[in-house]
Amino acid sequence: MRILMITDSYPHQEKPYLTTFHHEHAKVLARIGDVRVLTLIRGRRFGFRRYIRDGIEVEAFEIPYVKGWGFVFFPLSVISHFIQSSRGLRGFEPDVVILQMALPHGIAYLPLGWWRRYILVEHSSSAHRKNILLERMVVRGASGRYTVSSFYRKLLEKRLGVDFHGVIPNPISVEERRCDNSSGVIFVGRLDENKAPHLYVESARLLPHMRFTLVGEDTGTPYSKRILGNLPRNVHYAGAVSRSTVLDLICGSDMLVSTSRFETFGVAIAEALALGKPVVWTDSEGPRDFLNEGNSVLVRERTPHAVARAIEEAYRRLKSGHFDPEEIRRGILRYAGVDAVERRYREAISRLLEEER
Repeated sequence: MRILMITDSYPHQEKPYLTTFHHEHAKVLARIGDVRVLTLIRGRRFGFRRYIRDGIEVEAFEIPYVKGWGFVFFPLSVISHFIQSSRGLRGFEPDVVILQMALPHGIAYLPLGWWRRYILVEHSSSAHRKNILLERMVVRGASGRYTVSSFYRKLLEKRLGVDFHGVIPNPISVEERRCDNSSGVIFVGRLDENKAPHLYVESARLLPHMRFTLVGEDTGTPYSKRILGNLPRNVHYAGAVSRSTVLDLICGSDMLVSTSRFETFGVAIAEALALGKPVVWTDSEGPRDFLNEGNSVLVRERTPHAVARAIEEAYRRLKSGHFDPEEIRRGILRYAGVDAVERRYREAISRLLEEER
């Protein structure tokens, strides 16, 4: 079976940390058939790139990009995706096409849908609030419609007025690591207002005896500049690092803290669980599918004091033996491990192929 997976971004040499969850989906699909990924790289020039990542063949159009110029780059992205998808259909002749997220590449693929129908897996946190008309067009055109969490499925069905077929979680695959001699807490996420790292940093001021690690891309906004310009002494900023380094840093910490306002799934949270680490979290909705009393502490209010109290409570539970690292790990892998996600993909693909007969 040949599977063509189309995305609007993918990890590459310059940004290996970019949308790593797309790569994890591709690796799961590679257990089912021969996979080729089509994507875009936004940089400083036009070009074409072909590369192999963990055995996955990737083809990428490169286009110049300037932040804030969406009115120029959105149509440019659609044109690039249309050219790339047309070439992919002719040259690769896939049995199945899977779109990871709908926009902008879904708009480019709509005129090609008669050639090969497609499955959509929606991750984007903006799918329920931006470009609703275009989003609805791509969703309605899909023969298989899936989201990455139960919460997001319900939200999109309500917002778009279209039924989805089910949930395909982001696959969680964590290499074996010895997580001995861990200490301190860690935050992983972009330094933007949705991830709300200021709550994490300010809670560190209230817990000066603890070690805090801050991991994530500096967005260059006034918000991130305020945070990085006034870090407490007990907070180490590691910057944007590769996924492997992120996992090593989580492994070396006692717990992960998530202060997000909104998550469609919560990859960093799930990866921490896969390493046997408990999570302190503000209710960001998507992770409700797999967070519970046995693996997490919920922050009751979105304040630094509430975050600090939840961290202290998590340490009390750790010391009492309440958190079982092996059970935490087994729980998330039962839900979103590679085998579990592969089964869901096989069901979705079988359903699509059955309808085409």
